[in-house]
Amino acid sequence: MEFIEQSGVKVPNSVIVSGIAGSSIEEEVLTFLKKYGSINRTFMVDDPTSELHSNLIVEYTYGTAMQILEPMLPHTQTLSDESNSRYCVSALANVYCQKVGGSVTQTYLGELKRVAKLSGKDFEEMLKEALAQIGESVEASELADQKRSPEQSKEYRQLGSSPLLLLDIPREPESYKTDTTPLIIPPLSPVQKVIPSLDPGAINPPEVQKLVVEHIVRSEEKSSYAHLSLRLRTFSGKNPRPYSEADYDTWRSHVDLMMNDPSVSEIEKTRKIIESLLAPATDVIRHLGPEASPTCYLQLLDSAFGLVEDGEELFARFMNTLQNMGEKPSAYLQRLQLALSLAVRAGGVSADNADKHLLKQFCRGCWENSLLVDLQLECKRDSPPPFAELLLLLRTAEDKQEAKTLRMKQHLGAVKHKASLHQHSACECDETPTNSTQGEMIELKKQVAELKSQLTLMMTKKQERKALSRTEPSKREQLKKAETQKPDHVKKECKSPTFHC
Repeated sequence: MEFIEQSGVKVPNSVIVSGIAGSSIEEEVLTFLKKYGSINRTFMVDDPTSELHSNLIVEYTYGTAMQILEPMLPHTQTLSDESNSRYCVSALANVYCQKVGGSVTQTYLGELKRVAKLSGKDFEEMLKEALAQIGESVEASELADQKRSPEQSKEYRQLGSSPLLLLDIPREPESYKTDTTPLIIPPLSPVQKVIPSLDPGAINPPEVQKLVVEHIVRSEEKSSYAHLSLRLRTFSGKNPRPYSEADYDTWRSHVDLMMNDPSVSEIEKTRKIIESLLAPATDVIRHLGPEASPTCYLQLLDSAFGLVEDGEELFARFMNTLQNMGEKPSAYLQRLQLALSLAVRAGGVSADNADKHLLKQFCRGCWENSLLVDLQLECKRDSPPPFAELLLLLRTAEDKQEAKTLRMKQHLGAVKHKASLHQHSACECDETPTNSTQGEMIELKKQVAELKSQLTLMMTKKQERKALSRTEPSKREQLKKAETQKPDHVKKECKSPTFHC
């Protein structure tokens, strides 16, 4: 709409004609419009960037022409030539308000959002303040209307409160026959010189009111629903952990989601955190007080109940995590993901390389080589899939394998084995053994005889050893008795080395 502002068109006294293509059509349109009043000027919108490009704007000299023509607008008429083309006549004021009013409203709201973002205030509160200021200005204008004299107020109501109608001064006389009729301009009365006040509808357009109300209602519904549904699980820090409570990692993940929610205020976050804690966790944060920020609470709870292991140690534990006996590959992958997330949180490994390390360790610790070959996971190390995609691949492969195994059991279990009879018969053969077989038999008999002789020799030696072990104790007793019966000088001599005795 910059073209209209630059050309200085009187918007209340103008109409816009669309569907014009040719000088003959333009002349016919002007002939039609001259019936309602004298035309001041006409020009074609030749700006290609304008929304009204290739449209004809006709400006009347007086506003009375628009008062007569306005009830008929928008007006569509067919040309009298053979083309049967149509043109449409509309009030420029209506088109201008629709185009410019909507853009101004959006610009105003956009600037208001930008100011709210820079200042850190709530957009809803700033909208309420703006509406309050608009309401004050409307009340001031109403008070000004009440201070007018009754005659001025009556004349003002007759003229209309729209600024567009009050700008159509001077007026064209109502009685005229053709455009060549001399114009009789009546003198301006003092009442017409009254400066009109702004219309409440112009100050606060219905579009703005509707947008503000919808935003307030939606924001209130979202905030109320979020506050009602948002509830953290309880955490106490007891060891062993009660069944009804969450561990610290689970509780901390829920708190992170609440901290990232912009609809929850800082005071509400602090209140939710305090309500979800039980002793002894409440004793840790008791000295902070309710005026502390939720970040201070979380830092203190992390130091008391969070992980204290080094990131490198957690990553080493992740590298030593292998598949257990009877564990499914998908369950093993989930266990790896949990160990890797702890290492990432502690700073043992970067989050960008998490998928690469996860696939590498899975190929290293999974014992089902057939699954790795079928899915070609070794070839995907350079461009590893994300955890969700890899888990879906494993579960799909496991489901196919289980379904195949079930079909095999059902098929093999349904087949009944037929009974078969095996018959063995023996017959006498008249064939005599050859010389080679006789020699082998003789050789085998010799070996058996040698083995028997060796066995008997070993048995006799074993019996002699047993007999000797039985007789040895009696010989020892005889030697002891002989030593006791020897004279004393022989005993003294026996104290010397054994070879003298």
